[in-house]
Amino acid sequence: METTARGDKPKTLQTIAYISIPESVDLEFLLWDLQDAIAAYARLSGTALPRPIDLKANDAGAADGIVLAVDDAFDDEAMIAVEQILDRFGSTGTRVYAVIRAAQEGAEQARGAAVRLHKACERQGQLWCGGVVICAGSGIAALRRSPRMGLLRRPFSEAMDKLVGAVRMGCSVEHAQRLGGGNAGSVDADGMVRARPALPTPIWHAIMKRLGTHAQSRI
Repeated sequence: METTARGDKPKTLQTIAYISIPESVDLEFLLWDLQDAIAAYARLSGTALPRPIDLKANDAGAADGIVLAVDDAFDDEAMIAVEQILDRFGSTGTRVYAVIRAAQEGAEQARGAAVRLHKACERQGQLWCGGVVICAGSGIAALRRSPRMGLLRRPFSEAMDKLVGAVRMGCSVEHAQRLGGGNAGSVDADGMVRARPALPTPIWHAIMKRLGTHAQSRI
């Protein structure tokens, strides 16, 4: 990835802003899963947990890292919101990661979203560090109560763990994979790792529909 040759060096992140654009239960679930995993690995290793920055509360100080959770249908309105956020931190070389929720059948729109985010980071003087594309379609928040390494969540959790490693090292996903002896070949040219369900499409849709209906019945 291009950023590797442009100063993509490990850096301990002290503060991270987690941002969902737009706000949705699916994107919030993916951010929760990421933060929960980061906290778990911090406890296991006995290391400090980066302090989350709440931009809505006008939390003081710049963030060392930003994690953007977006849908693959990334429109101009969402792009404006992202650029405003990046501009807020100035040209500080802030590490920027992305979690993109995409349709199960493919990830072409997700690739377009990743390219736009990468270019926005370059314009605003931030460091694009890649991320994960979760090709699960809508309703993934219904997996909140499923085991993280169970059949339904495992492919997504394994991809998310690669992002966790990158955030903990404070470098790109690709660089983190190389430093950790992982599979850097799983990272595409846009710095993204893609994860798809382990089940065939019809079975996946049927299970997600049932889980979604069950979740609604508890509300």
